Amino acid sequence: MSTTRKNGSAFLCLAILLIISTSDIYSQEKTKDQKVKHLIVTEEKHDGRLVTTNTESETSYDINGNIIEQILYKGGEVDTHFKYEYDANDNKIKEIEYTKKGAIDKISEYKIQNGQRVEKAVYDSRKNLLLKKTYKYLYY
Repeated sequence: MSTTRKNGSAFLCLAILLIISTSDIYSQEKTKDQKVKHLIVTEEKHDGRLVTTNTESETSYDINGNIIEQILYKGGEVDTHFKYEYDANDNKIKEIEYTKKGAIDKISEYKIQNGQRVEKAVYDSRKNLLLKKTYKYLYY
């Protein structure tokens, strides 16, 4: 009789796990169809009785699903902060990097031809050129 109870309990646990995992899959499928505007990721650390909660990142999206702003935190404070701009074809054409205090640090501008990146220019906050990259594609 105890073997039957153990098997019955194991079956019940397995059934509950299956229901939980299946419902999670369906909820993820629903979010794929929905347009995400903003995502906040928080981290909760447990150390005995002490629980510390910090925001890990914040990401904002445009209506097309492109990331338009991303903030990463370290120890509860801003570590990196970027804003992005896109052309009508959803190609990233501008990236602005901010300092930890919120001032513009660097601006990257991208030139796109025929749907491909052909140039990246990086400027400081005063618009002085710091770096220029060109991209050349070879085809078969």
